[in-house]
Amino acid sequence: MKRSTVLQASIGVVAALALAACGGGKSDSGGAALDNVTLGMSSAPNSLDPAQVATGPFLNYVDPAYATLLTRNADGTLAAGLADKWGYVGSGNTTFQLRLRNGVKFADGTPITAADVVNSFKYFAKGSGPNASYFRPLTFSAKDSSTVLIKSPTPNPDMGALVTPQFLGGAVISPAGLTEPKKLASATFGAGPYVYSAAQSVSGDHYVFVPNKNYYDQSAIHFKKITVRVMPNVNSQVQALKSGQINFMFGTPDTAPTIAGSSSLDTIKKPTTWAGLFLLDRAGTVVKGLSDVRVRQALNYAVDRDAITKAVYGDYGTPVDQPAMPGYDGYSPDVAKLYPYDPAKAKDLLAKAGYASGLTIPVNYGSFDPTTSKLVQAVQGQLAKVGVTLKLTAATNFGGWINDLLTKKFGATVLSPGQGGDSNFYAQQAGFTKTGIMNVFGVDDPQVDAAYTRLATADTRSRDAASKTLTDVITRQALALPVSGADLIVMYDKKLRGVEFTKGSALPTSVTTWTAG
Repeated sequence: MKRSTVLQASIGVVAALALAACGGGKSDSGGAALDNVTLGMSSAPNSLDPAQVATGPFLNYVDPAYATLLTRNADGTLAAGLADKWGYVGSGNTTFQLRLRNGVKFADGTPITAADVVNSFKYFAKGSGPNASYFRPLTFSAKDSSTVLIKSPTPNPDMGALVTPQFLGGAVISPAGLTEPKKLASATFGAGPYVYSAAQSVSGDHYVFVPNKNYYDQSAIHFKKITVRVMPNVNSQVQALKSGQINFMFGTPDTAPTIAGSSSLDTIKKPTTWAGLFLLDRAGTVVKGLSDVRVRQALNYAVDRDAITKAVYGDYGTPVDQPAMPGYDGYSPDVAKLYPYDPAKAKDLLAKAGYASGLTIPVNYGSFDPTTSKLVQAVQGQLAKVGVTLKLTAATNFGGWINDLLTKKFGATVLSPGQGGDSNFYAQQAGFTKTGIMNVFGVDDPQVDAAYTRLATADTRSRDAASKTLTDVITRQALALPVSGADLIVMYDKKLRGVEFTKGSALPTSVTTWTAG
């Protein structure tokens, strides 16, 4: 697969989160409890195939029909799904074992076996979805009819995460689906609590899911029908939410205040992704100064994060100094305020590095995201005050941004709308390890490599500390210029119970877990 294709797939989840913020059949949300629930989404799915679909909010189009091997508890820890026992085998974090529940079946009534899981994994690894690349180095085998082994050629401390809904690889596809994979785009072949009803759906407009009579836990089926309705205009979604036509939507800083004080609707928000500059050219190939840690640190001291965050995100953003968000794996309190706004110190560091008269950094970004445009222009203005010129190149679409990135003409880039929402092992891999997909210059940083290796081989007792250490190293070496953390906003009908953010996740709980009061 070409690097541009892999890069687009690997970062696709971030674009999906942006679509959620940009953005059914009428539900019975009057005075009675909800028997049916309708979600409003800004865009139709590219596919219903778990191996092809964009993740992020697009999980709502496949999650009802595809149970995963593992799930998450509210506190973020791994929980049972189709598998009821799991864990590493031996030492070194290279072999992970899963045991299927007794009696689990696909929606068509056929029993799920370990061989089925292995075949589903192999199919997923060949897909074009944003998480397939994590599966390609792995090997899969059936130890017996109910036990699956996953082996990694290098240590991986978080293989369990790969089989949760966030990554979709654990959404087991039935033999019937794998036999005719083209059908996976428009039908479901899973083992989830619901099945897709093509007869009640109109592709591109609304997608209907009805209960699966073969689901192993019938008590977990709370609705007679789940509808996901495509509504590209976010203001139309708000009106539909207010009138009871939909019960859930992703909000924006502009729309969330419109339901403030409502007796029937509510809003929750959570910081999810950090936005700022990836300082790509840390070897000094295009911009020699970026190879000097003093220059990179000067950039971090030169921006007023509080002012930029307020101007760009209003009440729906958080200033950040590190490439990790509060409440997520790897967030380090030790570097939370490492770079206070200090333009005098920034100028001093630039002078000591030999750049008293300043320097120019070419930066590419995506103008297709208005928020990113506003942020990068604010950073440009503040860096200019210490003598650093950002020479901006805007791409009008995501593909254009990728093509610009791969030219290796830019010393830094801005990922729209940001990065985050994964475990630190996966979140920092793309931008900062030598083989990371966004490390287009192939910069080798021994300190990062050492910290990443410690995290990869850490046991459960030392993993949290190792994860924070990796963030510390990246932040102290100023490998990026984080500025703001953006909130993901959810607006929903108060009759729904269980709509919340799982700890460590960038998305709300699954519609399949909600109940209605």
